Amino acid sequence: MKNINIILSSITAILGILVGIAPYTFAKVCDMPKMHCHAVTAPAVLVFGIVIFVVSAIQTILLWKKK
Repeated sequence: MKNINIILSSITAILGILVGIAPYTFAKVCDMPKMHCHAVTAPAVLVFGIVIFVVSAIQTILLWKKK
């Protein structure tokens, strides 16, 4: 059961990275710097992706050490 939790946590970390880079790669936002999607949404999605990655990576490490 612990192996499944480790695998799911690492998959979540990878998805966090994908969420963070999404507005800049495959789901591009508009190029106008003063528009809301470029000035607010893209950085917010990046921050949330980083937070998801960090929390999932910490959880993976803690689960790995308990194993």
